[in-house]
Amino acid sequence: MSCAALPETGLESLLMGDAAGPTGAFRRREGQIEQSHQGTLFLDEIDLAPRAAQLLLLRVLEEREILPVGAMEPHALDLRILAATKGDPVEAVARGDLREDLYYRLNVIRLRTPPLRERREDVPLLFARFLSRAASRLGREVPQVDHAVRRRLLEHDWPGNLRELANYASQVVVGLNPHTTRTRSDEGLVQRVQTYEAELIREALTRHQGDIRQVTADLQIPRKTLYDKMARHGLIPARHRRQ
Repeated sequence: MSCAALPETGLESLLMGDAAGPTGAFRRREGQIEQSHQGTLFLDEIDLAPRAAQLLLLRVLEEREILPVGAMEPHALDLRILAATKGDPVEAVARGDLREDLYYRLNVIRLRTPPLRERREDVPLLFARFLSRAASRLGREVPQVDHAVRRRLLEHDWPGNLRELANYASQVVVGLNPHTTRTRSDEGLVQRVQTYEAELIREALTRHQGDIRQVTADLQIPRKTLYDKMARHGLIPARHRRQ
């Protein structure tokens, strides 16, 4: 259920359903909550739900039953409920976007999904998957990933997370990638070689999570040489280690 898309009007009927007869309905209609009976109800962006919807959901959580509009008796529910917020739910409560009692009722087990900027080593793997999907969907060959694209994957913070990364993969597949010509035309050979060298070291650091021993083996250079080059390019191994 996309909570951000829930309307202000007709909310109870939409969520709880309608009983046949009293409300003018010819037959009983299940609401969105009851459709998850004996399954899982996922409340996406619960902090963006209208306050009236939050109150209805709180009742369902506490009583494990619903009362369709026009019904005389409630219907028992057997379901698992998962909820997600875009940001910190505690901050959403402080802003008044999320009911405090609903938050504490939902906050039995809390999982934090780290953003891509905190899991940079996962970005190339996810991108490869999205690239394959986009190529299949668009009926094209999977393109070769050039150095500009790899640099973009490693350096960009991806504030839009998976959606932004998937969209970028589609851009690369159709050849609309705006980041394929990042090398300045006024750079000479030496500058281009230095840029390429820094990119290779950065990729190796990310791939091996900052493990210097593995990076030196991968790049086949002495440890002192690697440290000298990292200092020249401003690369810090600790930034590539998984927290």
